[in-house]
Amino acid sequence: MAKSVAKAALIIMIMNLISRLLGFGRETVIASEFGATFLTDAYLVAYTIPYFLQAVLGMALVSSIVPVVTRHLVKNEEEEAWRIASITLNWTVLFMTVFTLLGIVGARWLVALTAPGFDEATAALTVKLTVIMFPSVIFMSAGMLITGILNAKKSFAVAAFTPGFSSFVIIVSVLTLGRFGIDYLAWGTLAGMVGMLLIQLPELKKVGFTYKWDWNIKHPEVKSIFYNLLPIFLGTAVNQLYLAINRFFASGLAEGSISALNYAGKLMNLPMGVFVLAVSSAVFPTLSEQAVTGDKKALGTTLNKGLKLVLLITLPASAGLMALKVPVVKLLFERGAFDSTATLMTAQALFYFCLGMFAMSANMVITRAYYALGDVKTPLYLGLLSIIVNIAASVALIPYMGHNGLALANTLAAVFNTFAMYLLLQRHINSLFSKGLFLSVGKSLLASCLTAWTAIVTYNYLAKSLAGNQSTLYLLLTVFAAVSVGVATYGIVVLLLRESETLLILEKAKEIGKLKLKLKNKKIIGKKF
Repeated sequence: MAKSVAKAALIIMIMNLISRLLGFGRETVIASEFGATFLTDAYLVAYTIPYFLQAVLGMALVSSIVPVVTRHLVKNEEEEAWRIASITLNWTVLFMTVFTLLGIVGARWLVALTAPGFDEATAALTVKLTVIMFPSVIFMSAGMLITGILNAKKSFAVAAFTPGFSSFVIIVSVLTLGRFGIDYLAWGTLAGMVGMLLIQLPELKKVGFTYKWDWNIKHPEVKSIFYNLLPIFLGTAVNQLYLAINRFFASGLAEGSISALNYAGKLMNLPMGVFVLAVSSAVFPTLSEQAVTGDKKALGTTLNKGLKLVLLITLPASAGLMALKVPVVKLLFERGAFDSTATLMTAQALFYFCLGMFAMSANMVITRAYYALGDVKTPLYLGLLSIIVNIAASVALIPYMGHNGLALANTLAAVFNTFAMYLLLQRHINSLFSKGLFLSVGKSLLASCLTAWTAIVTYNYLAKSLAGNQSTLYLLLTVFAAVSVGVATYGIVVLLLRESETLLILEKAKEIGKLKLKLKNKKIIGKKF
């Protein structure tokens, strides 16, 4: 079971990496065209609700439907599984259409609520962009439900690539029409959401899904999905509510504060989006199956393996980003309207965000275990408590740290939430605490410290040697060399320490490589497969 999870996670990681690279290409072209100005502040606030729903409602829909569909698939009741999925899809699209109409009508009030510090001109632009992008929530919700259906069938690759396809559409819109105004970025964002839905339809047919025109909302399983949706939605919303709180407070700070927090958050989310989302998506169907069969010991083992995998990646990633924060931000964003001041603001926020990356990553896996077990209330209650922690910390830190205080407040709230979630999970899983997990974390921490040290030493040495050369190419080579040395250091240390999860990933990578070579050879000799 652990090997199948590792293989699925590795496949999703590859697709997520492609998507995230396209995502950073999107952020780079937006930063180059519009900078960290009132234009991007307006766009980001206008996109707050659609993005919030994509990240939160979308994930809630996946988390609600996967255990139910998995339960029927395990019992070989595929027809019933598709019926439940169809009813859920029908009502979701209808509800989100009504919600969209209300959102468009109330756009002015939504903007006033989410960014009360905007001046009149910026607020008017934000309202206009909100009206353009709000219909994207319809396509997003349908697309994420389809993602859940595909995941229940353990089909991950296409669903993992959908954000990348959306980013590609946005990149094209900015490069071709961005010079005519930020309106075209909003239209491109809407088109990207439509693409996220359409690209999954062929794969949905491939796994055998049969759509049914059924609206029986009284079906017990459908009622269960929608009953659990609100607490899952609120529990999943925690990280996005952190961002909404950031934008609320930052709207009254210096111009560009919202954008700096956004770009820093995007950088922090790169390893989380590539690796953590991959692992959490891969383990969720397995956790659901183990919950259905009542094998709590196996569920605890799967959870801890998932945690070891995500911490194995996020600990060194956060350490490396903290060490190389300024050169990385400068390399990725400092061009066009994005100046050195924006670079420094973004880099400072990135440092404080990265302190909590391990907690946010672990939380994504732990939450899946709760949902697989049918406990949707504990993540909700602890999430609400963490929001209170976040607001209190924000109020306390802003006077001394400005927008950096908001980033640190997010970290403190995430750490509180994650440790509380893990401790309370003992009520469901007696064998939760694992010596192997704590040993793995210790090894990763040691290797991560060495990673950060070697990366910054390498960068400083090369930067000093190339003093006076400010070209992007030299910056790219310098950062690449520093990152490469850091990654090599981490890999060597964890291998010397015999970290089991690293060895398992290498084993699955070799298997995938051998399979690709085998398929390639079959194509060469003209065989059908």
